[in-house]
Amino acid sequence: MDEGVVDRVRSVITRVSSSQAAFSELVGISADKLSKSLNAVRRFTSLELALIADAGDVSVDWLLTGRTREPALPTAEPSTGDEIRALVDRYATAYERLRVLGRRPSLPRLSAPPAGPPAAAGRALAERAVAALREHGVARLGALPTAELAAAVEQVFAVDVAVTALPGGADALAWQSPHGQLVLANATSRFTRQRFALAHALGHVLAGDAAQPLLDQHLAPGCQRAGLEQRADAFAAAFLMPTAELRAAADGAQLTDAVFAELVGVFGVSAGAMAARLGGLGLLGADRQAELSLWTAARCHHGSTGRQALLARLAAAQAPRLPARLVGELFAAYADGATTLVPLAELLQTPVDDLFAALVAEQSTSRRGYADEPAFLP
Repeated sequence: MDEGVVDRVRSVITRVSSSQAAFSELVGISADKLSKSLNAVRRFTSLELALIADAGDVSVDWLLTGRTREPALPTAEPSTGDEIRALVDRYATAYERLRVLGRRPSLPRLSAPPAGPPAAAGRALAERAVAALREHGVARLGALPTAELAAAVEQVFAVDVAVTALPGGADALAWQSPHGQLVLANATSRFTRQRFALAHALGHVLAGDAAQPLLDQHLAPGCQRAGLEQRADAFAAAFLMPTAELRAAADGAQLTDAVFAELVGVFGVSAGAMAARLGGLGLLGADRQAELSLWTAARCHHGSTGRQALLARLAAAQAPRLPARLVGELFAAYADGATTLVPLAELLQTPVDDLFAALVAEQSTSRRGYADEPAFLP
């Protein structure tokens, strides 16, 4: 493996742990494997790099290449801004085409955001959103996998949600117009950051902040200065860790290490976010909060079952997600003969011929019986 990778892993070990053995236990990599990898006898696996990145609060890309963990949107490099505008334009074009065809449903009217200090307003807005989801049958919001959470957001709030590689390493993008509402989250192995960024961007949309595209790039809860960012942070925390659900799971229980790790795993958030939320609800003292906030994802997903769940989450967070509602509307317009495949192909950034070929192949496959036996078609 590249010596630079080994050097960067060593720098993480030096910074976050007292010894190589302690770091091995922290991230759940056997001491023998870690030693061999650091001495270039074996290569780090993708999971091991993800665990090391999580422990060091860096990205896998930084471990592999040394590039800055979260590149900024430099004003001297207009290409990044152009990419963002082109990305938003793709969705704006899809919304406009559906509107012209009379096939774009009206958006629900947004209530005025709650008044008061940003943090309190964000929590109140989250309570509204959680209540709306519960009215639509979502009983336990905190336990929803991110993909199911995105689907529920689309259904209940008419917000199109996609997961894609965002330009400039951004965390999320929020935008709304009279004909569409959009949340884009970055595809990344850092699944807790992705989940928080998605909720943060949703907070912007539900508060009516995103008439102009809002790019969230350096999400740092507790360190935001702008009021609308503080509100979106507070919304995200209360939305992903609803008060009633968290109190039901933690209130009255002794918050042992095992209980805390289970809460982090169930709600799919970082240890720092969970510790801060428990502290804010008065369920955790300041010293204990400071201690638990330093835990890594690997420590919270212990044992073989926990590691398998962690691996699944790491993989799922890197997978692209299409905006199901919007794609469905465009495909329905094509299937009904109202338009060609061009609008859908442009949104998906797929050549029309390739998309048509894929649809024909899908139809052909659906006509086959079990075990690829020819179906009888009278």
